[in-house]
Amino acid sequence: MSSAFDTRHLLLNILMNIIREDEQRIIRYLLSNTELSIKLKGSSKTESFQSNIGTPQGDSLSPVLFIVYLEHALKNIRKIETIYTQNTLELAYADGVDFVSTTDLVDVETIQKELADFRLNVNTNKTECTLVQKDGEDWKKVKKVGSLQGDTEDNERRKQLSNIALQTLSSIWIRNDKVKQVTRLTYTEHS
Repeated sequence: MSSAFDTRHLLLNILMNIIREDEQRIIRYLLSNTELSIKLKGSSKTESFQSNIGTPQGDSLSPVLFIVYLEHALKNIRKIETIYTQNTLELAYADGVDFVSTTDLVDVETIQKELADFRLNVNTNKTECTLVQKDGEDWKKVKKVGSLQGDTEDNERRKQLSNIALQTLSSIWIRNDKVKQVTRLTYTEHS
């Protein structure tokens, strides 16, 4: 998902039905008068400006508010019979949702349209439709929460990523003034 709850108005309307009035006031206060500034690499910060969309990034409340917002949107999708049959499951985590069906592929276009009503944009570059079959092997190369589903495939991928990282740092590794020889020998013995 991207562009989550770009307007605070939608989020606050959802919260009105599930939290007490004093809690609503606290959240309104935390979201009000948000000042932002931008700093690009190699330059100084811009002047601060007011923002009335979204929630402050890095704020500990933001992920919780996103989960509440996403759950509300998913609740509306669950009412659509063409998406949710008795064989459909939903797995939601962080900023992603998996729709799993034991019979048919899920109608992604309808889901996109419904989520757009909540200003949630489905990232089509990261959206995958995978058919898992008893005799198939394609599912092993599907990535979920940073890991490939097949154990062997995931281990090979992680080895490749660690080799790339080691090659990137090798120029530092071989310099005596950066990494002591004792440290390098200890690492070599464990490898």
